[in-house]
Amino acid sequence: MEGKKRYAARKAAPSQLDFLSFLSKIPKLGPKRQAALEASGIKTVGDLLYYYPIKYDDRSKRVAAKDAAGFKDRVITVRGKVVRTRAEHWGRRKYRAAVSDGGGEVEAVWYFRAPPAQEGDELIMTGKVSVIRGRAVMFHPAFEKIADGGEPRAVAASYSIKEPMREAGISHKTLRGWIEWALNNVGNYPRVLPAAVENKYSFPPLQDCLRQIHLPDDLSALGIYKRRLKYEELYRLALNLRWNRKKFALPGHSMEPGYLDAKMRVILPFELTESQERAIQILYADSAKPARMHRLLQGDVGSGKTLTAIFAALPALNSGRQVAWMSPTEVLARQTKDAVEKYARRLRFRVGYLGAGGGPKKRETLSELASGELRFVVGTHALFMPSVKFRDLGMIIIDEQHKFGAEQRLKLQEKGPASDFLLMSATPIPQTLAKTLYGDLDIVEITSRPGRAAVATHIVPDEKRADMEKFILGQIEGGGRAFYVAPRIEAQEDDDNVKTVDEAADRLREGPLGAVPIHRLHGQMSYDEREAAISEFRDGPPGVLVATTIIEVGIDVADATVMVIENPEFFGLAQLHQIRGRVGRGDKASYCFLLPGEGQSEDTMGRLKFLCGCSDGFEIAEWDLRHRGPGEAAGIRQSGWDDLRAADILEDADLFREIMGETEGLFSR
Repeated sequence: MEGKKRYAARKAAPSQLDFLSFLSKIPKLGPKRQAALEASGIKTVGDLLYYYPIKYDDRSKRVAAKDAAGFKDRVITVRGKVVRTRAEHWGRRKYRAAVSDGGGEVEAVWYFRAPPAQEGDELIMTGKVSVIRGRAVMFHPAFEKIADGGEPRAVAASYSIKEPMREAGISHKTLRGWIEWALNNVGNYPRVLPAAVENKYSFPPLQDCLRQIHLPDDLSALGIYKRRLKYEELYRLALNLRWNRKKFALPGHSMEPGYLDAKMRVILPFELTESQERAIQILYADSAKPARMHRLLQGDVGSGKTLTAIFAALPALNSGRQVAWMSPTEVLARQTKDAVEKYARRLRFRVGYLGAGGGPKKRETLSELASGELRFVVGTHALFMPSVKFRDLGMIIIDEQHKFGAEQRLKLQEKGPASDFLLMSATPIPQTLAKTLYGDLDIVEITSRPGRAAVATHIVPDEKRADMEKFILGQIEGGGRAFYVAPRIEAQEDDDNVKTVDEAADRLREGPLGAVPIHRLHGQMSYDEREAAISEFRDGPPGVLVATTIIEVGIDVADATVMVIENPEFFGLAQLHQIRGRVGRGDKASYCFLLPGEGQSEDTMGRLKFLCGCSDGFEIAEWDLRHRGPGEAAGIRQSGWDDLRAADILEDADLFREIMGETEGLFSR
């Protein structure tokens, strides 16, 4: 009885519930599942309501089980009772269930860690039909268990069920139930748009939009409600960008590179490209101004951004000030330190390092930064720590800037209020789009690369895998090394044909490459384990490194000549180009092999063929923009854009520019 009282106390009255309310207010949402939602970025009732569906299943039109085989390669809905189940544990664990509606059967197959359905359960399933030995089979159909006498909704929303949610047993139906409860009980909805804007566009109320986006009555009317949610999202982002620009517009130091520029050029064993020279002069001009630099440096893979940024640091060093260079990962930070140190040592500057952990060395580095004895430091998020103090910070360089938001930049600004800011992006995007995305930054580009041969890129069908592996073996026997990228660490329930790191590594061991070292690398390994794997691959006998996209940035292996990418259909072109850029860094011919899954559409294959014939990152970005493919903006990230749920940067760039214009008056007063 006491437990029931506690449970009842958790249920908030409608007038008490708003978008800032904690998830603990929702009935039947215990601590374990709450932690899983929070780990997936859903921390409040508002976050839950703004967690939009990724697709909808129209279950109003159902197909009889006996007719399902006639709908091969089409998506249908079937309702029936589970009459048989079977678990298979060889290879990937899978569960099979025969679902009967009394007139026929459809077999469902799920790659789950636990049985998704038991004999006697009544299910409604939606999925693509395959026909195997004359029988209708659905692989990983979306399904819902139906209570006795219950009738499921005609239209069911499906959500992105992230790994923490999956591990906590959160299903699409469970998520929909919590969202429906929140929609029925929230008493106060936020007011983001001015009344004049709402009236101008005749937007429906926010509560109606959210209800219809999650629990639609009519799919054909969704556009009306999405329009308001999209506009509101972009309006909020426009205000953030304008406010960020205003916060960064502060007085700075006027600094010149002095003799360090000439000395640096003597050290270089090669000539800078014209594009690098132009970028350096723009950055020098920024440093010389009394206002602070707040600029984005973007360039193609291998265009020399790191070297250009080192030149940009010279004015601060020449003026007696300090430089802080921040990278998103330990691996990239340590590699950057090595690259910077190669030149800084010749200029008679020491380079310190700040990462995770403590110890005497870290305390010494902190002391030397505070006293000004150490003039250059490279680090990770550790640079944000309150214990990190600078005597006179003159330049802040942030690599892979899309991994850091404006709030994090402001934390660094507090350590040097007059310091220049240079942010670097490894994913080039067209200038017109960049000005939209990075509304709070000035932009400089490096548009050419030092003379490197293009990486020969080919699509490899399944029947040619063995030939590809023999070719890779030849490359390794000649002293080369090979990266092998798989999209997943572990199998997921809705990714039947997506390769994992372990699957790919095990398969390679069974073929010609079983004779060479095969290493594994992914984000669930500890830092020491990752470092060991990279070192063994880079410095040990030539072999293969099977990894996730963790190798996308920050891993330079000069004699790596081969890149293999499993399931490239799951990546945007910009990301594929970035991954491909891990090879071709030496003087040997290099190759990239794309291994798409079965049954890809013409559009997907056309996209991959375009990548095979193009090595220019800016041209690839332009192609993405023209074709507006779904998910193609994966490489375009900026604080705020990552959080978009309803809007899309490619489709809505014009609308966003219009909204930026409407908000200009708010900041000119």
